[in-house]
Amino acid sequence: MECDFYHEAQEGQEGKKEFITTCFFGVIIIFLFCCSPAYADRAERLAALEKRITAYTINKEYKDDTYALVVVKSALESIREGSGGIGACLVDSTTGEIVEYGRNRQHSPYFRSDLHAEMDLLNKYEDRVKKMNDPEDFNKTRECKNLVLVTSVEPCPMCLTRIINSGIKTVLYVVEDKEGGMVIRLDNLPPFWKEFAADREFRAADCSAELRQIAIDLFNFSSRGFAKNRVKKDGK
Repeated sequence: MECDFYHEAQEGQEGKKEFITTCFFGVIIIFLFCCSPAYADRAERLAALEKRITAYTINKEYKDDTYALVVVKSALESIREGSGGIGACLVDSTTGEIVEYGRNRQHSPYFRSDLHAEMDLLNKYEDRVKKMNDPEDFNKTRECKNLVLVTSVEPCPMCLTRIINSGIKTVLYVVEDKEGGMVIRLDNLPPFWKEFAADREFRAADCSAELRQIAIDLFNFSSRGFAKNRVKKDGK
């Protein structure tokens, strides 16, 4: 009798395991069934964007077209890695040479709240050149002679203040960011930063309408839904 009870218990355990396994795989199948169309649509849209970028020919009528194409290519790479669709580069204006590349890396390989494209770009540049402080002239560390920063989307407040602090004098952006950009809100900077930025130039890049649209489409892969409908804990 004890033996029969043992076998019944064993069979009960096996049945429970089979039930749990079946439920698990059922949930996975339902998840894949529901999500596959969304993933397929995303992949299809991204492939179409990549095709547009690959097919694009630089228009010499626009003096910044070359750099605009470079930063949208970097933005595409960011999306492939699972981060936001923004790219940036540093250009030596005397030679036209690109001296550094950057792209949004917020979610690759892990979350970094600071790694917007412009931040990644300046991190790479400053880590490479390793400027040393001069106690007699603090401005020397911020000398960025002839460097122009080009970004696919207008810098946010965090990136703009970093750019100002870096010493870079000229910033070009392919498209405005009406909801999150800071360049179009320069007058709203705190007094110190507003004065610090007084000798800088911020303007839209001179590039084709097609590249602007590509930059917008890449940026729209980045969702800002996480910032919406936020309320304080007390409900205010």
